[in-house]
Amino acid sequence: MDRRQLIQSAMGLSALSPAGRAVTAIAAGQTADPFQRAFFYAFPLYELARISQERTGALGGPGRLNLIARRPQLLDATTRLVTAPNNDTIYSSVFLELSGGPVELQVPNSTERYFSLAFMHAFTDVFAYVGTRATGGQGGTVWVVGPGWRGDAPQGARLIRSPSNDVWALMRTLVDGPGDLAAAQAFQSRLTLNVAPDRPLARGFTAPAGDVNDPVDFLTLVNEVIARSPGGSAQFPRAEQFRALGIGQAALPGAEILDRWRGVIPQGLATLREAFRFRDHTVAGWSYQPPGIGDFGENDQLRAAVALGGIAALGEEEAMYFHGDFDASGAPLVGTDSYRWRIPAGGVPVDAFWSLTMYEVTPEGRYFFTDNPINRYSIGDRTPGLVVDADGGFEVQIQRERPGGTLAANWLPSPQGPMRLALRAYLPRHELRDRLWKIPALVRST
Repeated sequence: MDRRQLIQSAMGLSALSPAGRAVTAIAAGQTADPFQRAFFYAFPLYELARISQERTGALGGPGRLNLIARRPQLLDATTRLVTAPNNDTIYSSVFLELSGGPVELQVPNSTERYFSLAFMHAFTDVFAYVGTRATGGQGGTVWVVGPGWRGDAPQGARLIRSPSNDVWALMRTLVDGPGDLAAAQAFQSRLTLNVAPDRPLARGFTAPAGDVNDPVDFLTLVNEVIARSPGGSAQFPRAEQFRALGIGQAALPGAEILDRWRGVIPQGLATLREAFRFRDHTVAGWSYQPPGIGDFGENDQLRAAVALGGIAALGEEEAMYFHGDFDASGAPLVGTDSYRWRIPAGGVPVDAFWSLTMYEVTPEGRYFFTDNPINRYSIGDRTPGLVVDADGGFEVQIQRERPGGTLAANWLPSPQGPMRLALRAYLPRHELRDRLWKIPALVRST
């Protein structure tokens, strides 16, 4: 079995054939090597804790846990905080630590502006939403509690039970162009957080997020995260399957086991970088996301691949993500070439909005915006000034240098080297969810 076949078998997903038909692979997340299975299981725990420490400074103390951090500006090419960011929304982010009791959020209401407040547990699955789709735009008082909490929420409060004491809550607020930014910021500011005055301080981490390739650093942090949620549900009980390999133990395994991890981790990361490209789900150069994103079940490899390449991805009912790595002929996309991408009349079938985002690809397999003279990182149904056909369709010109003539208005700048495009569709209609609407191919310009 070659590498490509191994990845397909390991992912165990419904792959799209060139004709767009579903092809069923073997059971989700299977791989022969038990160490790789353990790595795929554990990596999301490490990655979420790493990001939490990076964002909050909660190492050896509470840092900024249980405090809302707002990014009131749209992200740009200087952003390196999270891989594969979007340029459609502003963010409100809070890393919750629930061992000391409930955390109360006051969430704003809006039936006009798209927003979603997504709650991710320690394994990075989204286990609850508040927002346009999930609650009809109604927010109000939300009580978030951990797995060990017993009691009743106050009358009128929405109770959200988390499978873990560590939670990342992330609110996306749509910005409908530069002129809408101030109003979006005002809406964003109405998300607030309260804790009881007698509640214990949030519990920081003791193990730093060191070198992921060092099994001592990796296992120490993973096992601390597991220990932070006694009685946790979701994927926590499955840690017992990997106990002999050092997962879920208070002490590190012996030298022989650690030596095996030293070889497994780099190989596992390489597999995840490749898996996130979804090559076996590619139609006309576009990789269609496999089922299960955001609610991964026991598909540990898919969960880990998304944690590495696109952490905080929403579930399919909320948003869908399509990745462009190849042109219509199957050649990889590179910034030294020019491409055209035509959206047909009617646009992408969504009930909220869509956007096409450009990323440069780092050697580590992460995705970031690329610097360009017009500071345009995405293009979509809300981009002002586009040249649009009489039937509503339009063509996007993708290249490094500014095109001449009217195509300049529809220019999406590309990087100098490897690149990836991401099509985001918020509140996708059934044509997208059922894979009936095909993403137009990228055509190389002459």
